[in-house]
Amino acid sequence: MKKIEGNMYLGFELEHYEPFEMISNAAIESYRKQARNATVNDLADYIIGQIDKKDVIDAKKLAKKIFPQQQAHVFLSHSHRDEREAIEFALSLEKRGVEVFVDSCVWGYVGDLLLKINAHYSDKEEAGGVTNFSYDKCNEVAASLFLMLNEELHRMIDATECFIFFNTQNSVSIKGHEGFAEGDRTLSPWIYSELAFSAKTRYQLEPRERLPRGIVGAMESHKVQKAMASASFAFEIINLHLPKLSGNDMKSLADKTPHSGFFWLDALYYEHDLESEFINRCHTAVLKS
Repeated sequence: MKKIEGNMYLGFELEHYEPFEMISNAAIESYRKQARNATVNDLADYIIGQIDKKDVIDAKKLAKKIFPQQQAHVFLSHSHRDEREAIEFALSLEKRGVEVFVDSCVWGYVGDLLLKINAHYSDKEEAGGVTNFSYDKCNEVAASLFLMLNEELHRMIDATECFIFFNTQNSVSIKGHEGFAEGDRTLSPWIYSELAFSAKTRYQLEPRERLPRGIVGAMESHKVQKAMASASFAFEIINLHLPKLSGNDMKSLADKTPHSGFFWLDALYYEHDLESEFINRCHTAVLKS
């Protein structure tokens, strides 16, 4: 893959996702398994090894372990319950040369990771066949891991050119509830954090070759051949700055444009005037804040 460097340039939310093409269950499971094994097993072994040696973990080195994928064109923010669709979407974009960072492939397995670390690190006692861990030490491990993970998610958003939010019933689970002042809500603190950061990060397109305007639909006949049991917190959906596209909008582009990589993103921007709309929405969001 061509080296990707830069800052977040624009974002949008995708509603009513539609698959571009058939992606096999085997391909999705392989993607999921590879991400999970790298995230949980290697990372747990690394942390436990560091604890055994000196009880101090280098946060910067840990971040590189958490995020083996250091570069991507797109950051995809979504509900863990939509992981299959998110991976399907990512695989379809990767067929078109667009590298996608699927956030749940990192934070979706934090619970498994914490269990492995606490089983080794936290004081524990056995009682009636049940293992009880030290509450204080478990909280310490969780707080440190969540802070580092959140910071790295923000870094990845800032480093990718395009931020996409999957707006579904799972990610926006509370619509205009009367108990809230205004707007929709999510039950995911990760989605809340990612949306909030995407609304505040710097917007800048790093110098790169651009697709000439006016040829988005060139070669339209061309087809790409490459292969909850407890109380929950409700977080504000911060999305005034994000234009909206439908699944049909993106599928239509995928069907007709021959471009790939950054040029595929350019074709998407031009087709729906995303650059102008994103800027206008950002200004409006600032005035309303």
